[in-house]
Amino acid sequence: MASETTVPPRASFFGGMAESRGWLSFWFLLPAGALLLIFLTYPLGLGIWLGFTDTRVGRDGIFIGLENYEYLWDDSIFWLSVFNTLLYTVSASILKFVLGLWLALLLNENLPMKSFFRAVVLLPWVVPTVLSAIAFWWIYDAQFSIISWALIEMGIIDQRINFLGDPTNARASVIAANVWRGIPFVAITLLAGLQTIPQSLYEAATLDGASRWRLFRHVTLPLLTPIIAIT
Repeated sequence: MASETTVPPRASFFGGMAESRGWLSFWFLLPAGALLLIFLTYPLGLGIWLGFTDTRVGRDGIFIGLENYEYLWDDSIFWLSVFNTLLYTVSASILKFVLGLWLALLLNENLPMKSFFRAVVLLPWVVPTVLSAIAFWWIYDAQFSIISWALIEMGIIDQRINFLGDPTNARASVIAANVWRGIPFVAITLLAGLQTIPQSLYEAATLDGASRWRLFRHVTLPLLTPIIAIT
């Protein structure tokens, strides 16, 4: 008597998705994607829509087209804010990358007390933002600034610096605070990338007569490109 073979029931579409390893990453990313959609995409879209209305606090608005943007186009304060934003973003990004890369290269060397110096470099990143803001508020205070006091004691200046009252000084002060806060992240990230580069590549290039600059340009920098892209 021929034995009967039992055909397993065919899984449904959603059941197959739940069991498929290819969909595993999708299910893990779904909660984070939903949060981003709720807290980032929706406010962004709402802000764009409100820009085309005359909405005020406490009352609904009506659609007015590009009237708000035409007003901004002729507003000098708006263009000043655009300039300050671009200056802040470009300057802080370049300084954080350059100084962070320099610290990463330095910490990647065989230095004594390397672990201690790594911990010191990481301190600005682990300090809470509120404490950092209070510290820089005192550092930049017009009357009690320790920077002004030190420069006066050394005879470099004869009066206190108005860090936040002068537009130029305020821009430089805010950029400096952001750079101090952001350098550790860049440095530690690039340091992790440096430690994944095989030493055999440096040894082979050194045997070929490559200088330190050529080692950095042709070995370190190309292999760090993926890390730099996400930093």
